[in-house]
Amino acid sequence: MRKILALILAMGLATGGCAWFGGSSSEEVKPAQPQEQTAAPEPAPAPEAPAKDVKGKGKAKTKAEKPAEVKPAASKKVVKTEAQVAAELTMVGNKLAAQAARTVMPSKASREVRQDSKGFVASYIEVDASNVTTELRPSATGQYVGFIRYQEKVMECRGKTKQEATTTASCEQVKARNLNELIRYDGSTWQY
Repeated sequence: MRKILALILAMGLATGGCAWFGGSSSEEVKPAQPQEQTAAPEPAPAPEAPAKDVKGKGKAKTKAEKPAEVKPAASKKVVKTEAQVAAELTMVGNKLAAQAARTVMPSKASREVRQDSKGFVASYIEVDASNVTTELRPSATGQYVGFIRYQEKVMECRGKTKQEATTTASCEQVKARNLNELIRYDGSTWQY
């Protein structure tokens, strides 16, 4: 493969020379003298109206036919209402709680097992992503602060053997932690 590639490269250099790669040529280009300059180019003709088809609708323009759109130099920042920001906070809160449920350790899929006097105990943490609450508060700087509240439940499964504790034993909640996450709104997105 390398030999073929080297052969192709050598043939390319032999046929095109260094001109392909911006090399020097024997002809020198002289700069234009003032008397050799031509008149200013004519302005471009005005765009034509779109041709009408049989039904009277305008013909679709291609990219080349469309006139260039003028974009403003500084686009105005879209200011969202407090209700829109609160709705975004709710979506972000649900997303963060779902992410916490997927990444929390020890999880239901990889339980932490320990032995006690009565047998084995497999424990894991479960995030209650269905009961997420959010609260929006304005800050002193005019931005917003969001509070995302959800609950982590510590579950334990007891069994006589390690296998029984991790697979078939019934699990019960032994404690719960209420979590409160703070995030800030920078004017366009939630930063966390």
